[in-house]
Amino acid sequence: SYAAAVDRQLFTPEYGPEPVTDTNFRQFGTDVILDLAHNKALLAATLCAAAGQLAKPFTASILYKRDFDPKAAISAGGFPSTHSSAAVATAMSVGLERGFSDSVFGLAVVYAALTMYDAQGVRREVGVHARTLNKVLTKNQPNAYASSDPNRSIESSSKKLLSSSEPDNNSLMLEKRVNSLTDIENNCPVSGQLKESIGHTEIEVAAGALLGVLASLAVYSI
Repeated sequence: SYAAAVDRQLFTPEYGPEPVTDTNFRQFGTDVILDLAHNKALLAATLCAAAGQLAKPFTASILYKRDFDPKAAISAGGFPSTHSSAAVATAMSVGLERGFSDSVFGLAVVYAALTMYDAQGVRREVGVHARTLNKVLTKNQPNAYASSDPNRSIESSSKKLLSSSEPDNNSLMLEKRVNSLTDIENNCPVSGQLKESIGHTEIEVAAGALLGVLASLAVYSI
């Protein structure tokens, strides 16, 4: 291991610490790389994550009838869930190596379960909210994304909204909210639409988990 290599190279009982040289550092780096190459949990997680990401452009085109986009290979969301596959592959690899009664396997299972729940729960809801907001912004601001100045588009659409409202207490409250929104946009300008593909469906999460199990079994059998 890395700690054993440090003890062997930098300390001898007879003569005390040895001087640190470039050769020692290179030896330590080689030992670390070799240790990582034998870490089956890390290898399984990396393998299934890479396979899942590379498959996303094809699955999006075949399953969801979208245009083939190579950029999907480096984006979140889509089929399968690579977060789920990497977490499950790690947990399965730990269970195969250390035993399914080991507490470290239990910790890995909890981490994988939380990851999958978050993928089809919170992150999915974020995508739904982004899709809804994009529709609202597109409806109220037809020229918002075509304009080079998004703040100007938001301000013009806000004026149209206020002009169509009746001059009562509600319109005054609306005006305050619009002015507050305008101030926020001036301080934090946002251009383009919100990202909608963030989370996953239950099927995408299940497919990612299955990919993680298969990858861990394949790496363990080597």
